[in-house]
Amino acid sequence: MLWTLGLFAQSTREVKGVVKDPTGETVIGASVLEKGTTNGTITDFDGNFVLTVSENAVLQISYIGYQTQEISVKGKKNLVVTLKEDTEVLEEVVVVGYGAQKKESVVGAISQVSSKELLKSPSGNVSQALAGKISGVITSQTSGAPGADDAQIYIRGRASFAGDNQPLILVDGVEREFSQISPDDIESISVLKDASATAVYGVRGANGVMLITTKRGKDQKPTVSLTANWQVQSPTRKDTYLDSYDSVVLLEEARANDGLGSQYSAYDIEMYKKSRNGQLSGLDAMLYPNVDWYDTVLRSTAPAQRYNVNVQGGTKRVRYFASAEYYNQQGLFKNFSTDQYGNSSNSSYRRYAFRGNLDFLVTDDLTVSVNFGTRFEERRGPNSDERLDGSYSEVFYELNHTPGWLFPVSYNIGEEGEAKQTLYGGNSQNQNNIVGRLAEAGFTRATNTINETNFIVNYDLHKITPGLSVKGMASFDYDAYYNRKFTADFATYELTDRNNYNSIDGYTQFNNDTELAYAGNDQTTTYKLYMELQLNYARKFGKHDVTAMMLYNQNDYRYQADLAKRYQGLVGRATYGYDDRYLAEVNFGFNGSENFRKGKRFGFFPSFSLGWRISNEKFMQPVSSWLNNLKLRASYGEVGNDVYMVNGVQQRFLYEPVWTQLANAYRFGSNQTVTGIYESQYPNYDVTWERARKYNVGLEFGLWNGLLTGNFDYFYESRTDILTQYLTRPQWVGVVMAAGNLGKTKNQGVELELKHNNRIGKDFYYNVGFTFSHARNEILDMDEPDAKTGYRKQEGHPINQYFGLICDGFVTQADLDNPNFPKSTYGNVQVGDLKYRDMNGDGFIDDRDETFIGYSDIPENTYALTLGAQWKGIGFSVMFQGVDHVSRFYDAEAMFAFVNGGKVKEHHLGRWNPAMSEEYNLANATYPLLHYDSYGNHNQRQNSFFLKNGAFLRLKNIELSYSLPQSWIKKAAMKECRIYVNASNLVTWDHLGGLTDPESNGSNRYPIMKTVNFGVNIQF
Repeated sequence: MLWTLGLFAQSTREVKGVVKDPTGETVIGASVLEKGTTNGTITDFDGNFVLTVSENAVLQISYIGYQTQEISVKGKKNLVVTLKEDTEVLEEVVVVGYGAQKKESVVGAISQVSSKELLKSPSGNVSQALAGKISGVITSQTSGAPGADDAQIYIRGRASFAGDNQPLILVDGVEREFSQISPDDIESISVLKDASATAVYGVRGANGVMLITTKRGKDQKPTVSLTANWQVQSPTRKDTYLDSYDSVVLLEEARANDGLGSQYSAYDIEMYKKSRNGQLSGLDAMLYPNVDWYDTVLRSTAPAQRYNVNVQGGTKRVRYFASAEYYNQQGLFKNFSTDQYGNSSNSSYRRYAFRGNLDFLVTDDLTVSVNFGTRFEERRGPNSDERLDGSYSEVFYELNHTPGWLFPVSYNIGEEGEAKQTLYGGNSQNQNNIVGRLAEAGFTRATNTINETNFIVNYDLHKITPGLSVKGMASFDYDAYYNRKFTADFATYELTDRNNYNSIDGYTQFNNDTELAYAGNDQTTTYKLYMELQLNYARKFGKHDVTAMMLYNQNDYRYQADLAKRYQGLVGRATYGYDDRYLAEVNFGFNGSENFRKGKRFGFFPSFSLGWRISNEKFMQPVSSWLNNLKLRASYGEVGNDVYMVNGVQQRFLYEPVWTQLANAYRFGSNQTVTGIYESQYPNYDVTWERARKYNVGLEFGLWNGLLTGNFDYFYESRTDILTQYLTRPQWVGVVMAAGNLGKTKNQGVELELKHNNRIGKDFYYNVGFTFSHARNEILDMDEPDAKTGYRKQEGHPINQYFGLICDGFVTQADLDNPNFPKSTYGNVQVGDLKYRDMNGDGFIDDRDETFIGYSDIPENTYALTLGAQWKGIGFSVMFQGVDHVSRFYDAEAMFAFVNGGKVKEHHLGRWNPAMSEEYNLANATYPLLHYDSYGNHNQRQNSFFLKNGAFLRLKNIELSYSLPQSWIKKAAMKECRIYVNASNLVTWDHLGGLTDPESNGSNRYPIMKTVNFGVNIQF
């Protein structure tokens, strides 16, 4: 017995150690476990642990947010363990369609971004946070309006002209909106780009797929995280409208150029000069106003705040993640509202969100999961046309259009001792005084209630055969939108009797004031029911690694009382790996859509891919010390797209004829009229989905033990059967024909992603990342007539290629004296106007001279540079994002002078000045001769002069953070306390000279915002 005890004493020993994070701070509560046993402990408040283990034990050290490390204790007594962040673990497992794969076995073109990277952007909108973070993903944000600031997303550019080309987006496996999900709830976002990754989505996968995975519980003690953000937002561009004096000077010049009479005398102009200098008051200030409408209506900044609390933890039997969030984003409008119940005229967006993800291990073989996410969104605003998609803002249109020299914002009238009365300024052409509208016209209040649920059952069938399992999921989503409107009319007034300006009799009134009244509501309801049943198999046989998956799914979508949309199909995947060197994968989707007639509803979409892990070959061993990973992969596959839009309208059931009633179609006798009916659209019985054939070749590499990693991809796509109108339809057909699958395009490009991570000394870490993407598409066929003039055809050019008149500078006197100078059909042409190229040589400038100009509105090139560093708790990161080979044509108010009787901007000062010589103007003019209103029709065409270079480089994100030392925060029982300040869209370099934000589509919409955010994150 003594011999046995002595032997036991010799085979065990005590090991001490300390656990630290990458910044060098000690970690409280890290788990230390002897591998293969239940013998373990946790680190104390100083990160220390003491454990008695066997002589040759291996310790497993784990902590939330960091990857588990295994360390042998052989020959060691005192250990210093530095944990590595969990982002590396995240990158080792990649979320793919209907599953997950180890990164080294992935043969598809898939990119993934973690929650940590998303949270470096201060935006509460996830779609904005994606900008520049994933190679091949192009984002385009055109509005910064509260609750209407989603970015459009394109994966590898565009390949179809029949739809919006937005990717299929799945949240936890179900098609859902994702932009308003709390960024703190997201675990990762995977982007599936080639056919081998998207073929499993068949008829829906042609435009790429994004998979958003939310966080789940872990087998650990509960970790509570509190995050608070306080933001200040302001426009990335300021307005550049001229003051009243400069505007009136240019107005008189424009009217003189058009041969119109003068509106203002020299005395008037001098008074406007005094008004600009603030030297007028009383009646003179009314007669010669100098209104800065932007400054009057808008605040310089708008606040926003976001708070999130979540808890993550669990046991072997129950794991949980729960979070709650509040987000409040205010708009730029000042509060002019006179509503007695305190309803503001400012726009705002509020979001209340809750998420709960639960996993129950019912038995050793049966797991049941329940996901529940709900959001309550509230949007408030004035009674004005503020589009939810951000495409138009009535407030900003009026700010851009209403002259500041015609009338003041309001008149305050009334005799001495009497109550003053406010009259909102206006005239016959400008009756919509925007301050009056914000103050008196009422308000809107819209709410969205979104409920999203998943019920998942996963059963391990290893008793039948090892590696076999079955999974079932049912999901029900509900979205109720309710918009209440309260409206009133309001009057505006023009001072017409300057001798009676203190009485309402001295004013001409337009419209009438009415009482605020309930104007009804817009109410919509959407239901989604999704079901899937999945059979999985995964097993290793020696050097052979085999997996397989078969899945049935069905998706029903119902909007209001419309006939439900349904998709259903089968999905399959099989992968094979030999000796971690040779990889093969086959995927297919066999999908159907009710959008096509019986017999043509289902299609088969296969893909094939191969991979070769070259670095695992024996002949690579001599270079294995510096070349750690080298993998070549290639794929081919076919995917479809059945979401069609023709002339901006989504099309359904094109195989059915359309009959339209026509009122008063026939007359019998002298008075009786009868309604008629006619076939307004002839059906297309053979309508089908677009089919995309995609090729991809990729190379992944890792050098010097992770110092440099990267991947390079070349892709090519041929898209056929694109739905387009019959442009060659002969006139004698006599009826509108449903669109046909006539279009063809191609899309090709390259992607490059590089990452460098390094540590210098004990405490300094840094990283550098670079991504570059190039994607160029071309229309091969869209049924354009063969006889159509070549320079006017869209075929042979990119989708959304700009077409317009080519400008060859300014018209000179010599041009006008030339008898062969082409005549404009858009109006009289003078010296200093734009000179257009007569493309067809017929002697006239008209629409037949329009040809391709510039690039399309989707950038061909996108790139991003990311820099980051950490030193003793101090963190810094910065990302620059840019685009190139893109053109923009902005709205009339942004570019043209006095359009529709409107205003002028600073860039109009560079006009062709008739007071200067022709030589001077040819050398210095940056804008054509000024005209007033419709007299400028010749210059105000879509042309190459006003087509702008949309390329830009942004300081997209920047962050400075500080993690308080453990010795400080452990007294408050905290695990982490991180304070940070970050910003987005802080600086932009472009070619527009302040005209507008290059990413915007103009000025008649809510501007894109730059954000400065102060935040704190605390973990317990």
